[in-house]
Amino acid sequence: MKIDTIISKMLTQLSMIGILGLASMAQAEVSVLTTVSDLNAIVQEVGGKEVKSESLCKGSQDPHYVEPKPSFMLKANKADLMVSIGLGLEIGWLPSIIQGARNPKIQPGQPGFLEVGRSVTTLEVQNGKVTRAEGDVHPEGNPHITLDPIRAGELAQTIAKRLGEIDPPHAALYKSRADVLQKRLVDKTKGWGERISKTGVKQVVSFHKTLTYFFDRFNLQNPMILEPLPGVPPTAKHTMEVIERAKADKINLIMVENFFDATVANRIAKDVPGLRVEVVPVSVDGEEKIRSIDDLYEYLVSAIEGKAKHG
Repeated sequence: MKIDTIISKMLTQLSMIGILGLASMAQAEVSVLTTVSDLNAIVQEVGGKEVKSESLCKGSQDPHYVEPKPSFMLKANKADLMVSIGLGLEIGWLPSIIQGARNPKIQPGQPGFLEVGRSVTTLEVQNGKVTRAEGDVHPEGNPHITLDPIRAGELAQTIAKRLGEIDPPHAALYKSRADVLQKRLVDKTKGWGERISKTGVKQVVSFHKTLTYFFDRFNLQNPMILEPLPGVPPTAKHTMEVIERAKADKINLIMVENFFDATVANRIAKDVPGLRVEVVPVSVDGEEKIRSIDDLYEYLVSAIEGKAKHG
């Protein structure tokens, strides 16, 4: 075989390898890791098949307390983007995972690190000095922002923008999907609000301040929390105060986040006529049937209506 023929074949093979390599790069998914399952649900809808995403915290877990496992660090090492709530929610575990990952792309301040909490208006922002005597308080505001469908739509836009910056060829596609998600949630919020209004429920006791944004969006008062202070288990004295308030105000609903024990709530319900207890998921995948962010809000509305199907 002539030398020029050999060289020609080699060049052709190298060219094909290069083309295949470029095609592979073009088809590569953006690898996203989220701290909580609600963010993962939003990322998956906005990202579509162009993105591969998973959550570190399960929907049935309290997101304040997650063990920074070595397996999480390995996943973070391969991520193109880390999406977190911020606002102090993951402060006890996410920094360890990021440090152990040794991935320069997802370090704070880099394009591959996104805290979405600051992109929406937060509630319960603390002014002045905050001490541990006040419990597990978040000075920058309540971090459970995904429990409001309107804010969830805003988060979709924030996530779409960052995905577009990391993956410019698909930026318009991400934006389009975020628009669809946001409009759907805005439309559904009207219906959910009408259904809640028809129940006549005005006040709800909760275990923790997880549902603050949901209550605020649907004009529900949350006059009592079973925790005497954020992160502090119910005490006998505080439980009696809740019972007295529930009787005086004729409160007829306690919603307990399903990663907390409902024992105290059930005990209170025995002492307060007409008071019912609903143990509810407060995150996507918090129960098997809760697969999307819409499913989560639908379940909470159904729980207020007394129609939620548990299990």
